Amino acid sequence: MALKVIGGAYLPSQESRELRDVKRVVDGILERHGYFVPHGKTGGLHPQSVYAVLNVAKHSGKEEDRRWGASRLFRIMEALGKKARSGESYPKHAADAALLSASLAQLSNAAQMSRAHIRSLN
Repeated sequence: MALKVIGGAYLPSQESRELRDVKRVVDGILERHGYFVPHGKTGGLHPQSVYAVLNVAKHSGKEEDRRWGASRLFRIMEALGKKARSGESYPKHAADAALLSASLAQLSNAAQMSRAHIRSLN
């Protein structure tokens, strides 16, 4: 449930303490599941685990948080690869990999936009 709230409706404030707490919640959930949070119905990657990371990383506006988000998305990608190589059936692998790829692209675009904004101020 926490991932659903953070990924869907939560807009992080600029207050660093609150953001640290949210990142800690997301990290705890991801770590508990080995960075692959399974969807109960499909057995694939739960998209809210990706959206929660992306939401926190993009909306704070801080480079540090974007790096945190990229790190977590890459860890999820590694876990996705392990699951695919495990030998068990994983029909959603391509769709889950596409979701992660699109999320990394969004994070990269957010970083580029932020840098362009900073340059325009100088």
